[in-house]
Amino acid sequence: MRKFGFLAIATVAATLATSAFAAGKVACVGNSITYGYGIESWPDQTSYPHHLQGMLRENAPADTVENFGVSGLTVRKDDQASYWKGYRFAPAIEFAADTVIIELGTNDSKAYTAWNTPEQDAAVDSAITADFEALIDTFQVASKPHVFICLAPYVNNVEWNILDTAVVNRVNPAILRAGLEKGVNVIDLHSRFSALENPSWYLEDMVHPSVEGAKHLTEIVYSHLQMDTLQITVVDNLTLRAPKGFGYQWYKNGKMLEGDTLETLAISSVGEYKVSVKVNEKSLSRIVTVPLKVEKTTALKPGARVVRENSAGAANMAKSVQRFDAQGRTLNARGPSHQKVYIKR
Repeated sequence: MRKFGFLAIATVAATLATSAFAAGKVACVGNSITYGYGIESWPDQTSYPHHLQGMLRENAPADTVENFGVSGLTVRKDDQASYWKGYRFAPAIEFAADTVIIELGTNDSKAYTAWNTPEQDAAVDSAITADFEALIDTFQVASKPHVFICLAPYVNNVEWNILDTAVVNRVNPAILRAGLEKGVNVIDLHSRFSALENPSWYLEDMVHPSVEGAKHLTEIVYSHLQMDTLQITVVDNLTLRAPKGFGYQWYKNGKMLEGDTLETLAISSVGEYKVSVKVNEKSLSRIVTVPLKVEKTTALKPGARVVRENSAGAANMAKSVQRFDAQGRTLNARGPSHQKVYIKR
């Protein structure tokens, strides 16, 4: 399980995650793409959650991945095939995960038909966004997990009315709105997982991953999990700076700050701040920083001296850890895995 230390400063307090990534208990929630429909062996052996288990345990033997995927389900509550009504919904919540990966939306594309009115399409859009937000909130009841929601990958099956035009123009924008509103991580599968790029990643139905595709899907998800250590930095005069990226959205006390979309944020009041960072120029993927708690609004003095201690308050020897920047590049960082930082003036 990932733990958070607290940054206690004379003027600013923040939560830091400087330890190597550990996902803890991972709940993979989704439809048939998560379940592993149609690939060789039962999905315990070839689904992306199975491969994710192996990749995570290379560095964190205690990490446990559970596959809560169910074929054919949607995210919308009012749909008869809703995940909310499925037999794996309650177990997924009760699992009390440390990390939740939600891959839903592909089957919601069926709701967009040629005879829909604009008002009907807009209603489906709103339902996808609202019910994704509600699903995120529901997982927060049993635990306080790190949440990653996935934009649906490329699909193209006319017979099933699962069309990429609906995914691109309706479903994924609705999912992205939920991710931005709730301030959670977003994995843009569509930009990196497509039969147009590599047909061998798909079965003949052009919806479900092949064995090779499931492995590639795992690599995409794993790379985004590894970026879940991004941190805000504090500059003089109580200005906060986001990690380098290609777009930003700031939050205070869990609420989106409308219009605050620059790399830096000037603050004037106490609260807990975080920022969603667009981590790739050519995708919609976003990683949310570790929360930073501002306790006082007195400006910091230039040249403040930083003293690091462990969470118990005693001096702690620095140890090597692995960290990643917003573009997923490895950083060489040293520091205690749980620490307090005091800025003395």
